[in-house]
Amino acid sequence: MRNEIELTPEPAILIESLRDIGYSFDSALADIIDNSITAHARDIAVFALPIEDSFKVAIIDDGNGLSRQELLHAMRLGSANPRGERAIGDLGRFGLGLKTASFSQCRRLTVVSRQNNETAAFTWDLDTVVKDNSWSVLERKDFEQIFALDELPSTGTLVLWENVDRLTGDNGSGRVNYERIVSEAQDHLSLVFHRFLSGERGLQKVNLSVNGLALEAIDPFNIANDATQASPEEIVCPGVTLRSFTLPHISTYSDKREYDRYGLTGGYLRNQGVYLYRAKRLI
Repeated sequence: MRNEIELTPEPAILIESLRDIGYSFDSALADIIDNSITAHARDIAVFALPIEDSFKVAIIDDGNGLSRQELLHAMRLGSANPRGERAIGDLGRFGLGLKTASFSQCRRLTVVSRQNNETAAFTWDLDTVVKDNSWSVLERKDFEQIFALDELPSTGTLVLWENVDRLTGDNGSGRVNYERIVSEAQDHLSLVFHRFLSGERGLQKVNLSVNGLALEAIDPFNIANDATQASPEEIVCPGVTLRSFTLPHISTYSDKREYDRYGLTGGYLRNQGVYLYRAKRLI
């Protein structure tokens, strides 16, 4: 005879553990942008700004948007079955990315979505989860209090990070070089989404900006350069292809700054190797 006992995870403990999955600021931003691209956004704007002794990050897209019920479901931890059939080009997988990426950087996550001018908004406040030891989200009606909401189009989604403690330290007293953080994020996003930014054949071109600066694609293989040597594409197995590139020698560049740009952070030797893509997005 079996005696089944339900062991419900403790919200206060699990929510803090989920913050340590291993995201960097750059990779967390990229995970949020994955959702925007999956929602067929053409324009995505990131605002990462120190405001009144705090740092706020807003990611705004003009994608499909979500109804109130769809948004509430999306705020649930594990909102999608990882074994379920996914559409080609869907960059999500486990239904956790929005939440875990955000929680890794901030203690307060607000998501606002709009369809045909109907607006819904919910907030995860980790301090409240810990205090009440309850998986409860707050439905927002105070739209005028939500940072950057005036930038949200008639259809689209806003993801807002507040109390970004992983950059500033637990008590917010850490000294942070925000300019460096934003600059590194710009380079990371230009590289990870370079095939979308360049409008590669078969992909919807995406316009991505950070603090008003439009990002340009950084192609790690510099295919546009005539001196780049590219091998024919090889099919490794169904759905997987392989192609090798030999990048141009420095002598072929008239501008050393262009040469350094394609060496990426750390230079050519450090960045040679295998570049893995899923659904045209650099992993």
